[in-house]
Amino acid sequence: MEVTMGMYYNSTGTILVDHYKRKGFYTMQEHHAHDDYELYYLFTGERNFFIRDRCYRVKRGFFVFVEKNELHKTIDTEVPNHERLVINFGSALLADFPLHGRSGAILLPPQEQFKGESLVREIIAEAQGHAEGRDVMLESLIKQLLLLLFRAQKEQPELEAEASTVHKTISEVAAYVGTHYRDPLRLNEVASQFFISPYYLSRKFKECTGFGFSEYVQLVRIREAQRLLRETDLKMIEVAEQIGIEAVANFYKLFKATTGCSPLQYRKRQQARKN
Repeated sequence: MEVTMGMYYNSTGTILVDHYKRKGFYTMQEHHAHDDYELYYLFTGERNFFIRDRCYRVKRGFFVFVEKNELHKTIDTEVPNHERLVINFGSALLADFPLHGRSGAILLPPQEQFKGESLVREIIAEAQGHAEGRDVMLESLIKQLLLLLFRAQKEQPELEAEASTVHKTISEVAAYVGTHYRDPLRLNEVASQFFISPYYLSRKFKECTGFGFSEYVQLVRIREAQRLLRETDLKMIEVAEQIGIEAVANFYKLFKATTGCSPLQYRKRQQARKN
């Protein structure tokens, strides 16, 4: 059961503040990757947060930063009920600040934790209100919070991803997919590479990442296709070849089923954003 607290956009639609509580157990049903950045804060509960090829166990007080176009998903744990805040924003918010390579979980040091949650509460209050200059204040608060987090992230080692043997193996498999997506990548063959049974790999991969193995392979391929469509002038058949799909018709079908638009439509939209 979901109890929505509120979803708010700024006047230009470049910032989304989404706050909700959910009772019971919940795992995101759909894959998730988008063209803006995401900041996640967990008020209560526990979640597994999968980003690309890492899985973090996040608890109360944890922040998670996700770079744009990064595949990610939140997954249920044995702990029911949680309350979270998600802020999505575009590159313009911190145009002169390097954001690449910052994906991961962040836990502020004890002396900064109160300040961090206070900023989160102020962001929610500002988003809900109608005070003069709301959008300007909202941007200012989000910038303050991001800089507080990035300074803490720089001064401390990256938080370890889930450290169990199972999670370590699955993270290695996910990383393997991320570098071998041009290959066929059949479940049986990948399982043999890691000396585990196909059944075990299939079950544990879904449990740890929230994705089926084949689903994850296809999502990695489509994410790479999106990058190629944004950053190169390759023809569609060349993009399909680059991501390991031989038939261009299959590429079109899979891309549209995954993103909701054709590869050509996606490229045109990305070009329009640049102009």
